[in-house]
Amino acid sequence: MLTVFDTGESSFRLANRKDEDVGWIRGNAVGFSGMNDESEAMKAALAGADTLAAYLERTGGPGSAPARSGGRLKIVKDGAAEWVNRGQQALARLVRPSDDQPGVFAIEFILPSHLKAGGAIGVSQILHKAISGEIAASSQPVAMEAQAR
Repeated sequence: MLTVFDTGESSFRLANRKDEDVGWIRGNAVGFSGMNDESEAMKAALAGADTLAAYLERTGGPGSAPARSGGRLKIVKDGAAEWVNRGQQALARLVRPSDDQPGVFAIEFILPSHLKAGGAIGVSQILHKAISGEIAASSQPVAMEAQAR
């Protein structure tokens, strides 16, 4: 479950059940932190981007989501920003660890301009579920493999 706290004009804090900060909404950007490394952040970006595209197609009809690009996942530098890309398509901005949160990676999705605060809050719930599932799955690959045998 994700709790949303209003922190100002088009700005929200996203917290988990333990009231730990897990993300943010600022304007048309929705971000999530808590990834342990670049690989985990890339997997979360892919899961989130696919979920966001499906949501936009479902709510806006065909053609309302960006065309999905094939290709491998990679980090692309664009000036000061870094992006997780699949082929030529930017999926999410990569936020590297900072002094405030050493060792913690984050990703940020840029939403279409027609989604205002209410829409961004709804999308944040959907994205959080997809990303949380991806993080949980990627943090236990050995245990899951052992159970399958």
